[in-house]
Amino acid sequence: MKVAAYGCGKNYTSARFRVRQFIPDLADMGIKVHEYIAPIYKHLEPKWRHPLWMTTIRVARPVALTPSVVASHAYDASWIQKEMIWGRDTLERFTKRPRFFDVDDALWYLRPGSWEHIARLGNRIDVVMAGNEAIADWFDRNSKPGQIRVVHTAVDTDLFTAAEPGSIPDHPFTIVWTGQQVTLYHLAEIEEALRIFMERHPEVQFRAISDVAPDMRSLPAERVTFIPWSRAVEVTGLQSADVGVMPLVDDENGRCKCGFKMLQYMGCETPSVVTPIGFNRDILSYGEVGIGASTTDEWIDAFELLYADREAAMKIGAEGRRVAVAHFNRPIMAKQLAELFDEVVGSD
Repeated sequence: MKVAAYGCGKNYTSARFRVRQFIPDLADMGIKVHEYIAPIYKHLEPKWRHPLWMTTIRVARPVALTPSVVASHAYDASWIQKEMIWGRDTLERFTKRPRFFDVDDALWYLRPGSWEHIARLGNRIDVVMAGNEAIADWFDRNSKPGQIRVVHTAVDTDLFTAAEPGSIPDHPFTIVWTGQQVTLYHLAEIEEALRIFMERHPEVQFRAISDVAPDMRSLPAERVTFIPWSRAVEVTGLQSADVGVMPLVDDENGRCKCGFKMLQYMGCETPSVVTPIGFNRDILSYGEVGIGASTTDEWIDAFELLYADREAAMKIGAEGRRVAVAHFNRPIMAKQLAELFDEVVGSD
């Protein structure tokens, strides 16, 4: 079986971890996936916003994608990871059927008019691969895809693993957040908690790993470290931290997040504090794999617990790692994907 896959960009998290990481596993199971990487990042918002330049970008995106869409007809199916043009129903309808639409965010929520576009796009899809139940429920209510299947995001626990004993130098107590620019706004939810906690403990550091530095002006600048994301630091930057955080704004977008930051921390045995909504809440239900915090006081209490009781922190980290390996590891989800492709393409 041959599958044409479409991702949002070379370093886009969803494309890397919901499509690209599975390509070798699927090949071993007889499913050859060729990924067409979008030549123009779908969230590109240039600083120079002259109307002519913006129009050029809007035209260039579909033009750049057209050759790969045409090429899909040499394959047995199309695997579309998120919409091709941000918040719009465009070229997806011209790809080879059956079409698998991989969704791990509230695509219908953040851009005006997206609701109608994504609902209409869903009608053109044979299988929606929803990252969690909230996303599946939205498509069930607002669209008519052929099938809706929940396919959780996987973490490669051979890559995201605990550091070797003794390999991490002594360091100040460090809280880490990792993510892309489009998710930076969630950090505002815990800025006050971080400020208070860092005032209480002058040695505490905050680290952000992203493509853009966060704007957290209430925190002491000399104790905030921004590390530009790269493959070289995406794991080591988590392994060398004491706490990982995944705050979320409690809105539809936040409730549709698929918990990948939390799973990354769990893979590295880094205890995490997360907003207990959406799939984060589901992961927390597996046991003491992290701490849920909704209010500023709850975030501060969680930081204080992990700061004061390193044994408890280590137990949370170890249990998180165990659950990640047992339930969310890459080979588990690869097998689920292979079975889904075989079922749908084999019967098409």
